[in-house]
Amino acid sequence: MDDFIGGNGYYNQPEDQTKTKKMMKIVGIFIFLLFIACIALVGVIYYIQSTELKINLDGQANSKLKNVLIFEGEKVYVPIRAFAEYVGYQSSNGDYKQYTEDTTKCYVESTNEVATFSLNSNKIHKIVLESGSNDSEYYEIAEPVKIINNQLCTTIEGAKLAFNIAMSYNAQTNTVTINTLPYLVKIFTARFQNAGIADKDASFSNQKALLYNMIIVKNEDGHYGVYTLDGKEILGTKYAKIKFIENAQEFIVTTLENKMGIMLHDATTKISPEYDDIKQIDKDNGLYLVKNNNKYGVINSKQSIIVYLEYDQIGINNSTYPEAENQYLLYNKCIPAKQNNKWCLFDKTGRKLTDLIYDDFGCSVGAKVSGDQNAKNVLLIPRYEGIVVKNGDLYGLIDSEGKLMLESVLASFYSITSTGTTTYYMTVQDIAQNVIEYIREHVRPEDTNDENNNQNETTNQETNQENNNQNEATNQETNQNQATNQASSNSEFAENNESTNTEQVSANNNNNGSNNNSINTEQVNSSPTIDETNVQQ
Repeated sequence: MDDFIGGNGYYNQPEDQTKTKKMMKIVGIFIFLLFIACIALVGVIYYIQSTELKINLDGQANSKLKNVLIFEGEKVYVPIRAFAEYVGYQSSNGDYKQYTEDTTKCYVESTNEVATFSLNSNKIHKIVLESGSNDSEYYEIAEPVKIINNQLCTTIEGAKLAFNIAMSYNAQTNTVTINTLPYLVKIFTARFQNAGIADKDASFSNQKALLYNMIIVKNEDGHYGVYTLDGKEILGTKYAKIKFIENAQEFIVTTLENKMGIMLHDATTKISPEYDDIKQIDKDNGLYLVKNNNKYGVINSKQSIIVYLEYDQIGINNSTYPEAENQYLLYNKCIPAKQNNKWCLFDKTGRKLTDLIYDDFGCSVGAKVSGDQNAKNVLLIPRYEGIVVKNGDLYGLIDSEGKLMLESVLASFYSITSTGTTTYYMTVQDIAQNVIEYIREHVRPEDTNDENNNQNETTNQETNQENNNQNEATNQETNQNQATNQASSNSEFAENNESTNTEQVSANNNNNGSNNNSINTEQVNSSPTIDETNVQQ
């Protein structure tokens, strides 16, 4: 105990206890700072995680797509070919079934559909392969296809249409969400026990209604209807069949009496169900191919008859002539119709452009005749909006107005594409001639004059514009000089008047005295002044 008593009789605080307290304070401060650092670190990690790009594909994180998608500010661009494999599509350069390696075009393909893209074009061409129909559909997107990092790229809008996906980008959370159509079918089939898209024979077209917030359902009696994805009824379950038409977002319905019509996505009747078959052939003009008793015709969305239902066939075979964007409306102008093995043309209003005098449209033997493996069949000559016609075993050419361009005396037509340029040929007695050159020289030589006139007109317009600009500059300089001179003249004029009036006042005062002061004052006030408008000019 003596070790703890000092000379004054009081206990001394142990030195090691003091050190312990100091150490505890240091440890406490360290723990507090560590706690603050942890909070800051958690905040930094949370911020990094919240701003880091996240990509979810079919409900799962997909880090590989971070190296595929291209971001420009808040815009997302999708490299078409690189993206295709992630959503179950194959891809190739060039056009579908056109065996070239044209890198300004590409197409993506699934088992149900093909979508084609072209550089600088805002149109996507889709071919539905379902049931071998090869139906063509065209879609317009806001921004055309462009090249980024040597890849053809489209926007989210284009990717959604081509790959049949739901895709969105949230800039605030920096998150891209992608759901493929098979994934959506799985999700909503589980949610809707009566989902009509769950059948084995459910069509791909009907599944695509999911992408537009709708689902086709089926009741216990096997009748079909349409609901929104939140369960609201659009069409009651009372139809024998329903087919969704994507590009118009409408439904072709078949009644229990086996008659077909068209209902809109808001349940409005567009075309009454009174036909054996119906098909949209032109969205922009609202034209529909209809069938009754094995005869075909064309009506519009107001149910007015464009082409009477009395033809055996309407539209050419686009598998033979894939260059026809719309097999039912060539050049977006004329409708080919066949009756008793003869063909004619109508325009979109129903006006007959030709009589029933042609055995067929297009030449399907030219490619073989040419002997060139790159040669293709020809239906259309775009330079003149020409349409190849057949009479017997010989071929000729008419334009989209039905006017004759070349008599039916030719052995064949064919085309060859090289380095991106397509050349059209016709053969006469085994001699091939360039179609465009022949027409320019012998059929429509005025077209050459028109081209020269257009070039001269362009040159004259540029010259006139340049002269106008020079004249305008000269006139502006002249006007400025005039304004300056006017201002100077007005100033001098005002000064002279002021001087003159002052002298006049002085003289009048001397001569007439105070009685004339009022008169001289009026004369001074009525003298011309500087025009402010002229000064500004």
